[in-house]
Amino acid sequence: MKLKAGEVERFVKTPPPSLRAVLLYGPDEGKVRELSERICKTVVPDLSDPFNVSTLMPEDLDGDDARIAAEASAQSLMGGRRLVRVRGASEKTAKAVEAALEAPTGDSLIVVEAGDLKPAGLRKLFEGSRSDLATIACYADEARDVLNLIREAMTAGQVRLDRDAEQYLAERLGSDRIASRNELEKLALMAGPGGSIDLDTVVEAIGDGAALAVDALVSAAADGRPSGILNALDRAFSQGESPVRILRIAQGYFQRLHLASGRVADGRSPGDAVKSLRPPVFWKAAEPMTRHLGIWSSEDLARALARLGRSEVLCKTTGYPAEAECGQALIDVARIAALAQCARRR
Repeated sequence: MKLKAGEVERFVKTPPPSLRAVLLYGPDEGKVRELSERICKTVVPDLSDPFNVSTLMPEDLDGDDARIAAEASAQSLMGGRRLVRVRGASEKTAKAVEAALEAPTGDSLIVVEAGDLKPAGLRKLFEGSRSDLATIACYADEARDVLNLIREAMTAGQVRLDRDAEQYLAERLGSDRIASRNELEKLALMAGPGGSIDLDTVVEAIGDGAALAVDALVSAAADGRPSGILNALDRAFSQGESPVRILRIAQGYFQRLHLASGRVADGRSPGDAVKSLRPPVFWKAAEPMTRHLGIWSSEDLARALARLGRSEVLCKTTGYPAEAECGQALIDVARIAALAQCARRR
């Protein structure tokens, strides 16, 4: 059973009693971990409980395809339902998971956490017709998800967030659920119950040198300035930014630019197209994005997004020079914009 996005929240809060195993996978490792823990805690509130929780890592399964089945069939010494949590799963884990699904598991729930998976192997095991199995895909939060996360965190902390501050956060969070939640909890703690947070506070708290360097990178790429990328890239890396996160931020910007471009094609002015985006574009970024709409065609934006997506895959490949690939991808995107501007001047 493959859960749709709108079904996930209800499922996580109250998994069906008949559920035997669930697979959570995707590139957003933070979301995989968060949703997994929420499901696990519906079975055993204390995940450090040594009697009712068995946590298995890849090294625990090396050469032992019966290990998951053995843990799932074990009886609880203290009563209650047992939990078997399989972390860091990959296609190499599929055989052990399949053996566990075919064996009696008593009253145990098996929760499998994995990274990005192809639609075969592990996913195929869980996405069949069996109603006692489920899969949850965990991709980077979309705009609506990020806004909901922001408002949920501020409500929980009893903090009021200014609109400009909310826009700024919405444009900079979302590539990793855990990282986003940590930033929001930090802000809520700074303000305290009953407090308020304005734009200056948010910029000071999370708009550090790394964020500014990444903004400069994206701006240089969208402007068609390859020469402006290397220095900004060095600053971002020196501040601790990862190639994958930089590429995801760039993809997020170009996706929004592509959406606005489609609305211009439908007859809207560039300014109106930018204003129509949700969540709203941060006011300081509205003018540059409007200018970029005059540079980029929908076809060129599709090419840029394909290049950035391909680069992210390469950066996740073990042993690949991720920093060099990230820089080359951004330079390639900037060249697409530069060539488009040259063509228009002819």
